[in-house]
Amino acid sequence: MKGAWPIVVLGLAAPVLAADSGAPQDGLAWLKKMASASRQLNYSGTFVYRHLDRTETSRVVHYVNAAGGEFEKMETLDGPAREVIRTNDEVTCYLPAAKTVLIEKRGKRRFPSLLPEPLVGVSENYTVRLAGTDRVAGNECQTIVLTPKDALRYGHHFCADVASGLPLRARSFNEKNEPLESFAFTELKIGISFNRDKVRSRYAAKSRDWKIDSSAFSIAEAPADTGWVLTQRPAGFRKLTELKRSFAGRAAKVSHIVYSDGFAAVSVFIEPLPRARLAPNLWHQGAVNIFVRPVSDYMVTVLGEAPAATVMQISNSLEFRGGTPR
Repeated sequence: MKGAWPIVVLGLAAPVLAADSGAPQDGLAWLKKMASASRQLNYSGTFVYRHLDRTETSRVVHYVNAAGGEFEKMETLDGPAREVIRTNDEVTCYLPAAKTVLIEKRGKRRFPSLLPEPLVGVSENYTVRLAGTDRVAGNECQTIVLTPKDALRYGHHFCADVASGLPLRARSFNEKNEPLESFAFTELKIGISFNRDKVRSRYAAKSRDWKIDSSAFSIAEAPADTGWVLTQRPAGFRKLTELKRSFAGRAAKVSHIVYSDGFAAVSVFIEPLPRARLAPNLWHQGAVNIFVRPVSDYMVTVLGEAPAATVMQISNSLEFRGGTPR
């Protein structure tokens, strides 16, 4: 997880989903309920993000209409103003200080929608168990613990609303079991009525003369054999998707491959090397490690919520074995 949300990220009244009367009896069932609740419920609330000595408070409003369309608004309540408006998979981020609007497709999972769907392979790489109940934002919640079976992935603790399954708190831990980052609601309403005005941008009118940056929005993408393979794939990680993406203003397509262990996802981006040569570089943003290195005439960027060693192993094991990367 990065910060509350990254900078790189109408219709009929939505149905109010009834709470499941039968609480899941095992950890994996709880994870599935959490993944569904975060995408299918109507809710609004305030949550706090913590990483090291940094804290950030944000507000989220999330609706689903009768047709299954998702509408979401997130905005920071302290520090530099940022606002993210999401309609299904299209994301618009307003940065008033820079007078910039970023347009991209949904990629990064944001609290409370942190779990992938479907959950495949989780039990092979993590021990999932229930660990009692707690209270968050005035709601009773069930604690679910994901303990990694090796040092290639992070550990996670969740606390999910007992009635609805919505994640109320999420904590991640590094390979040394040290705290990485956390999210927790401080105020929350579940089952609210659809109100389109609550998910409109407050900057929509004044941003008409701002800079529009859609460089991260792919205008076309299609499954493809990119020709790139992993010679030493980290244990438990499987290829989830492989495609080529086209971006406005770029002549060459970008190869995009995603590997997953059932919970964590690591993305690989391969594109022609810029004119200025670059040296291998590793850095992190919250729990996300990012490693960039040149491979022949290409720039390979690998990023994901996984230990640096995992991200670097994927990067250093990539080889091109056929066709044309372009």
